[in-house]
Amino acid sequence: MSAPPSHVIRPPHGGSFPVTDVGPDLGGPEATTPLVLVPGIGGPRDTYHHQVAAFRDRRRVIATNLNATRGKGMSALDSAARDVLAAMDALAIERADVLGASFGSVVTARVAMLAPERVRRMVWVAPPVVRHGPWRSIFGPGWLVGGALLRYSPARYHAPVARFVSERRMYTPEPELSPRELELLAQRVSDTQWAPFFERLVELRGWDWQRLPSPIAHPVLVMQGRSERALTPPEVFAAWEQLSGREVAVTPGHHMPYLSYPDEFNRSLGDFLDAPAEAPDHKAFNRN
Repeated sequence: MSAPPSHVIRPPHGGSFPVTDVGPDLGGPEATTPLVLVPGIGGPRDTYHHQVAAFRDRRRVIATNLNATRGKGMSALDSAARDVLAAMDALAIERADVLGASFGSVVTARVAMLAPERVRRMVWVAPPVVRHGPWRSIFGPGWLVGGALLRYSPARYHAPVARFVSERRMYTPEPELSPRELELLAQRVSDTQWAPFFERLVELRGWDWQRLPSPIAHPVLVMQGRSERALTPPEVFAAWEQLSGREVAVTPGHHMPYLSYPDEFNRSLGDFLDAPAEAPDHKAFNRN
């Protein structure tokens, strides 16, 4: 199978990053709203390969990498949000449904703050709660050791290393990933750049979902893996439901349910994206 079509985006504030752009060429009033996928803190867009495959036949799907270059004078979060808007500009997308996972969920929220008219619906997958110790335990020694083995093993050893990590359930963000998914993940994270990675991680410590104005003007779906749900503070979980006005969609999995249980994840996602339209008030969520 050939690689999906990709483009390199060069935002006006600097740097560049690739995006995958697939789907039917639909135009006119009956066109389905494009779906933009924003990755987690490491930035590889191909972690969304199950979602690209599931939705590309019925809507345009754009999966972005994160830009290693931060805009001058911008926070890592603001720079990443402006990268998403730059990608939409470059691809002539006026309005989209925007899904982000982990760090990407915070970026997605910020995109809607900066340009509310560009967002139809938002999906926050595994929203980070870095301030909470039990939640941070997901990213303990298993994440560091398992991640390092995947990141630094030579390409010819990716398959045996992936089997080793899978058999020991070592990769704590998603211990149920299959050896094949871990092997693919090793290929994707091999070019992760650590300086921007840790800049993003530091900024997440200051993010507080409870401080967002409630309710959110845009339709929002929050999605969590069941195991991560058990580690989330009740007050934060309640804040997500108050912000979105709907129940959190809890699926099997941990921090990356879109990779470990894609069928269940995609069903919940598709139901939300295809639900009847709602009429948001953009002003309620605009905090420039």
